[in-house]
Amino acid sequence: MRESMHMLIRHATMEDLDAIEAVEAACFPPAEAASNESLTARVAAYPDHFWLLVNTDDDDTPFPSRVEDGTLVGFVDGMATNEPNLADAMYDDADMHDEHGVWQMIFGVDVAPVYQHRGCASYLLRQVILDAAKAGRKGLVLTCKERLVGFYARLGFVDEGLSDSTHGNVVWHQMRLALAHDGEADHDAKTLEFPQVEPAV
Repeated sequence: MRESMHMLIRHATMEDLDAIEAVEAACFPPAEAASNESLTARVAAYPDHFWLLVNTDDDDTPFPSRVEDGTLVGFVDGMATNEPNLADAMYDDADMHDEHGVWQMIFGVDVAPVYQHRGCASYLLRQVILDAAKAGRKGLVLTCKERLVGFYARLGFVDEGLSDSTHGNVVWHQMRLALAHDGEADHDAKTLEFPQVEPAV
């Protein structure tokens, strides 16, 4: 593995589906992973609500996530909606997306196992947060397992307790990051800076 990587963040196209599906399958057990049909419907309905982290270096990583401009390292996806809480129905019903919705839902924060523990998830999420702020949204909402509450808290998300979600028959915490607008205190600028992707140790 190289000591440094050249990364770009971009939105999805239908040509990225095979790589997206490969990363999703590598990150979640079958009961929790989005199906191929669900991912296809999401990319078709809201491609600009997929944030793809691509390693543009010539990469010999043995992982089947090649895209046109490199290797798909990871991605974040989720619909926009006026509903304040993340509901299980949203995962498989792309028609619930509202481009003008005030809340950006986060369905998945996926990083291919060979790229984990390098700061890639934080790097992606800071871009998602920045884009949500630029779009004037009230904030972002996600659900996560208890072991990840501290990770998301460090990015500014607040734990709202156990979610009503039964997705994958797992216990989930709902977390929310409220964004300041219209004279409210601005987000600490440092929170929105993009960290360097950490090299392998």
